[in-house]
Amino acid sequence: MKKLLPLLFGGLIALTLFVSTGNTAKAAECGCAVTPILGAERNKLVADLINSEEFKNIKKELQKEELSWSGADTIEVIKFNISGEILIAVPFLDANGSGFMYVFYNGKFVYYTPL
Repeated sequence: MKKLLPLLFGGLIALTLFVSTGNTAKAAECGCAVTPILGAERNKLVADLINSEEFKNIKKELQKEELSWSGADTIEVIKFNISGEILIAVPFLDANGSGFMYVFYNGKFVYYTPL
């Protein structure tokens, strides 16, 4: 009986961890300004950007300036909760390892900022 009681309470605690809702699912309701987009939705947005002529032109120009693209897995996608706008930020690195973040809005280059 002494071993059964901790087993039952442990099972109850484990069940509540899996059944309860997390805070990340309610990010849009919390009043946060932005929410990161992850998973399949992010991958689709990143693929659309990478295949766009705007991105290809920017990438070609930056390669002439000896900036290298860090790859698709480093791209960040965020959504503004109030307006629903989506920004995609692509990091590029120079030969010294200094980074620059190039931001795209609706597939169009908007601005860049040093990291």
